[in-house]
Amino acid sequence: MITKEELVVKAREFALDELFDSILYLEMSKREKKPENKQLLMKMSEQERAHYEFWKLFSGEVRLTTRDFARLRLFILLSRVLGKVFTIKYLERHEGKVVAEYRGILESGALGEDKKVILEKIIEDEVEHETSLTNQLEEFAVKHLGAIALGMSDAIIELSGVHAGFLGYTASSVTTGIAGLIVGVSASMSMSAAAYLQSKQEKGKSPGTTAIVTGLMYMLTVILLTAPFLAGLPLLHALVLSLILAFIVLAIFSFYSAVIMDRAFLRDYVENIGIIFLVVAIGYFFGEWVKEVTGVLP
Repeated sequence: MITKEELVVKAREFALDELFDSILYLEMSKREKKPENKQLLMKMSEQERAHYEFWKLFSGEVRLTTRDFARLRLFILLSRVLGKVFTIKYLERHEGKVVAEYRGILESGALGEDKKVILEKIIEDEVEHETSLTNQLEEFAVKHLGAIALGMSDAIIELSGVHAGFLGYTASSVTTGIAGLIVGVSASMSMSAAAYLQSKQEKGKSPGTTAIVTGLMYMLTVILLTAPFLAGLPLLHALVLSLILAFIVLAIFSFYSAVIMDRAFLRDYVENIGIIFLVVAIGYFFGEWVKEVTGVLP
């Protein structure tokens, strides 16, 4: 059984959280141009405001602190850079814990029957935020997340293999970089064509846009990963730097997609890193084998 004093403390914490979310969603809606997205964000803001009013019955009125307003500005900036869907899903990753606490209070017997009915509705709203409402928001990056992932991840894996292969075949970093560019340009066109044909079989997708996004992400990744070689760094140093850049890009994208898709970041990232190391090892030993068989060293 939760005491009255404990309920006041928890209610104040919940009220601040709900008030913060309500203001954030309202500010997002003001900056949203799509009518459908604006309506959804306003609905979420109104729901969170109603939740705040409920907890205010126990805690009294609360106000955001200077630190809260600074955090609010940070999340608004985040929504402009990484999108509203990512920001909302990142913000509400703790909602599972919050909902569990709400249910704990619900089952504690500390609330009257009328308040229990309201809290049950609040719990339903919080679950709805995590699923249907947030998933209805339309954003370019989220809609084409698959194409972005395909172009970037395929480029990282393929270029890592090519660069490692040349490490065992040549001593020239520039030659390795040029080889990577040649492979990358050809592969980007191939991936764009494949993405175009595949998206034609899927409803709701624009084949042309999907192809462009896939090819563009592929080429941008190729340019990034070949830059250390074309800069003339020693071959081994260039390979290490290229792999570090690949790991950084992969970490950023893996975290982004993990939040959007509600998956575990670390598991996905470690799996992707393992694949890259496997491809690098195969590429290197294949290059050594070709050098031994042909006896040629460019």
